[in-house]
Amino acid sequence: MSDLHPLLRFLDPGELKLVNSIVIEQDLPAGETIIRTNDRNRDIVCLNQGTVAVQVETGDGGVREITQIHSPNLIGEMNFIIPTRRTANVVALTPINVSIYPYLSLTAILRKNPSLAYKIFAALNQSLVQKYLSTLARI
Repeated sequence: MSDLHPLLRFLDPGELKLVNSIVIEQDLPAGETIIRTNDRNRDIVCLNQGTVAVQVETGDGGVREITQIHSPNLIGEMNFIIPTRRTANVVALTPINVSIYPYLSLTAILRKNPSLAYKIFAALNQSLVQKYLSTLARI
């Protein structure tokens, strides 16, 4: 297993260069909202450093924290796969560093490179399975 970020772990050097040609790196302060409920954005966000909270809005207008995500990890991978609106807010609990892979740019690359698409979707699948198993362990 590579020391690369979970999204990039299966890529060879040439594939890494291609995928990283579209990346947007950002440093964000604690308290910054990265993803908002109902957004249509389908970008994949790689949390490189820091911790975020996944929050949902309650019926009475409050906010409930569902979980925390620590680096290195993926944020928003489910929405990349399934075209729905975002279902939760993701807020930085600490200063964070993220790599954002814009949906349209990434899918354009994946359409032209089926073997790369296979590796990216394998990484997304692995991330989702790990999150699912982690959730089951807390129940």
